[in-house]
Amino acid sequence: MTIKEVEQELGIPRATVRFYEKQQLIQPKRGENSYRDYRAEDVAILKKIIIFRKIGLSVAEVEEVLEGSTSLAEAMEKNIRQLQEQINELEDALRVSKQISDRHESIEAFDEKYYWEEIHQQEKAGNKFLDIANDVIKFEKRVILEQFDIADTEGNLRFGKTESFIRALAVCIVCGVCHYFLHDRTWKDFWLGCGIPFVYIVLHSIWELPIHFIEKKNPKLARKIRKAGNISAIIFVVLIFVFLIALAA
Repeated sequence: MTIKEVEQELGIPRATVRFYEKQQLIQPKRGENSYRDYRAEDVAILKKIIIFRKIGLSVAEVEEVLEGSTSLAEAMEKNIRQLQEQINELEDALRVSKQISDRHESIEAFDEKYYWEEIHQQEKAGNKFLDIANDVIKFEKRVILEQFDIADTEGNLRFGKTESFIRALAVCIVCGVCHYFLHDRTWKDFWLGCGIPFVYIVLHSIWELPIHFIEKKNPKLARKIRKAGNISAIIFVVLIFVFLIALAA
């Protein structure tokens, strides 16, 4: 079966198929013409992947289920808990949203004191609303994982947890070894080098966090700021590298 036939049968774009191939969740063989030949088993796995993704599992969780490191029962129990938490949060948010709608509120006459107290009292009573702290937490998680090149732009792991950890550890070790040889070759130099990626991540987070919120209101401005920041970061890294070489000389 060709990738076009897979697209037609599953109703998904080929970019999605290629993405799951890149994650090595499916590994189609190549025919005599060197084109990928999708077997019935590949299509069946793709269907499982799409089902699991649509009901809430992350790519990393799907990979763990397919490779057997996590049982389907365990994955479903975890997913049910997470979905139930989301449902509880959405039910309370929906109730207040309906109240605002039924009262025909306008932004000019919106009584923020009343709704602030309303939500506060409901939270004290045990009701849950969307946790806005998660915005920053998810952002920081995405920044960290992206810098180690082990997650996509949504913060989903590109690889399994074990492989992701090994890749991140390898980056730290490489930085540690480079710092070790560029300085006095002591264990202190090695450990300081291992911390370099985290220093970079902290600086990057400080720069990116305001851009993250600007992007929601003005994507064009956010792109310009991010582009200027990337250029500045490259110049900064080059200058630091030159400085370290000068110290080692």
